[in-house]
Amino acid sequence: MKNIIGIVFIFCATNLSAQTAGIRIPQLPVPTVPMPQVPNPYNHQLNRQQQPNMYYNHDEHLRTQKQNEAIINEDIYMRHNVALMLINTGFPSQSYKDPKGTEFFYQAFEEISAMLKGEKSLNLGRTVFLVENAFYGNALNYSDYQNFLKRKVQFYNQKIKEEKLNGNDNLVKNMMLFRLISDTLKFKNTGIEKTLTHLPVKYDYDDYNSKNSYDSHFVTKLMRTGIGQCYSMPLYYLILAEEIKADAYWSFSPRHSFIKIQDKKGAWYNLELTCNAILSDAHYMNSGYIKAEAIRNKLYLEPLDKTNIVAEMLINLARYYYVRYGFDDFYLKCLDTAMQYLSNNLNALIPKAHYQTQLVLTIADLLDAQNPEILKKKSSKAYMHYEKMQKLYKQIDDLGYEEFPDELYTKWLDYIAKQKAEQQKTFSMDEIK
Repeated sequence: MKNIIGIVFIFCATNLSAQTAGIRIPQLPVPTVPMPQVPNPYNHQLNRQQQPNMYYNHDEHLRTQKQNEAIINEDIYMRHNVALMLINTGFPSQSYKDPKGTEFFYQAFEEISAMLKGEKSLNLGRTVFLVENAFYGNALNYSDYQNFLKRKVQFYNQKIKEEKLNGNDNLVKNMMLFRLISDTLKFKNTGIEKTLTHLPVKYDYDDYNSKNSYDSHFVTKLMRTGIGQCYSMPLYYLILAEEIKADAYWSFSPRHSFIKIQDKKGAWYNLELTCNAILSDAHYMNSGYIKAEAIRNKLYLEPLDKTNIVAEMLINLARYYYVRYGFDDFYLKCLDTAMQYLSNNLNALIPKAHYQTQLVLTIADLLDAQNPEILKKKSSKAYMHYEKMQKLYKQIDDLGYEEFPDELYTKWLDYIAKQKAEQQKTFSMDEIK
């Protein structure tokens, strides 16, 4: 993403381009720093040719000019002071914007952090609720959330019983859960001569990347509408797996996530909820923009356990906080805490690099530094932030990360749909034989 870096951070273009290929810097607004309006120093200078009838007082003119220069100097002084504050402490706390709203984020962090420390039991369902509820300003009802999950578990248990399956077998548990989310299932309504139909979760082709509505990837939105995408559907699956005590794992490929399960012989299977298919790692490798370095560094296709998943939710908490309030120390606190428990730091490194980029952009603007050399001359401490930013992007690059373009992701979805059709065709032929 060399060109994007050049657009977003002009003075970094020459030095950063070699180290940030493949990284997309978000087009984030530069935080505004309240400054006094600086009058034009020449506003009060009167041109005698334009004002022939006005008496021109040279002493008054000099006095006005000095006053204007003093205002400009005061503005420069204030900008330097703000820059110094950012250099020393980073972005200030944003809690003043909404003390009550930010408190929900703080409370969510404390409870999730306690789970990761072992002070409370890991509970993915509770964790997802806390994070999304904080974004909604405590508007969600936890009892309703739990009751919804209980109803789904009842459907699951009823189908296991109807089909006389072994409810203690982990593979059976996962396959039934997979069907519950992906297939249309019929249930006998006990006591009434009527069959109930349970509908699958539909894939959100209209807003799979959350551009129209930011919360389109939320699990609670999926629960409310029955529509999800490659982020909310696997999380929803894992929450239900937790409820039925099934072992299942979250896994990533570029801009995508899915479920991994393992049979008794140790073989792994990928449950692709977006198209109701079971795929091999080769499908993701062949079409998912995955570098060899990424595989070596275990960025993709690795099964993430519950500790990792709960830690990933802290990264979401940071993202949602930023959307509501902006960058500050709480944002970094969420990312730094998550990194202590993650086996793969990529998803925390990227937003951390975004924070550092915005910090450098803001400091450079305040100091009027158009390139790294000027920044270094004006403040060696500010330049250290620039170097830290470069280091973060180098870490990301070295892991083997590469941005996955929108058009390729759309083609990949079509590819997966075709694979599903081929799989179903083969299965049907086998049945006939």
